[in-house]
Amino acid sequence: MTDTGSFRNTVRVRVNGLLVRDRSLLMVQLLSPVAGRLIWMPPGGGVSFGESLTATLQREMLEETGLQVAPGPLWYLHEVIHDDVHAIEFYYLCRKRGGSLHAGSDPEYAESEQIIRDAAFLPFERLDADDIHPSYLRDGFAEDFLGKGRPDFPKFI
Repeated sequence: MTDTGSFRNTVRVRVNGLLVRDRSLLMVQLLSPVAGRLIWMPPGGGVSFGESLTATLQREMLEETGLQVAPGPLWYLHEVIHDDVHAIEFYYLCRKRGGSLHAGSDPEYAESEQIIRDAAFLPFERLDADDIHPSYLRDGFAEDFLGKGRPDFPKFI
C-alpha cells in the first residue's frame, strides 16, 4: 500500500512521455488522486533521488504502457498546484523502441489500489475532451506537433 500522503505538501518532480503514432497521442487513463475522477494523461511519474529525467521517462513508460522508448527533445514544462499537491512536470517527445502496448501498473500502489485503467493511442481529434490533462493538450498539442506556428521548445504550459 502506498502512502499517497507522501505526495502531499511537498514539491514532486515528474516526467511524462509524448509518443505519437498516426496522428494519435499515447495516453493512460487513471483514477486521478488530484482530480478524484477518471482522466487521460500522458504516461509518466515521479523522479527518484539520483535518477535522471530521461531514465525516469524510460522506466515510467515501460511500467505504465509496456513500451520501451527513446527519449527525444523536451517539449513542455508544466507546474501543478492544487490544494496540497505541487508538481513540476517535464514532457519529452519520444519514439517507440520496443514492447507491446498494455495498461500497466504503478509500483507506488498496492495491486488492489492501482489507479491505471487503460493505455491507448487517442486520435488528435479526441484530445479536446474535458478528461484530457493537462488542459493545454486539449487544443495545443496537435497544433504544436503538426507545426502550425511552431513555438520554440521547451514551452511552459
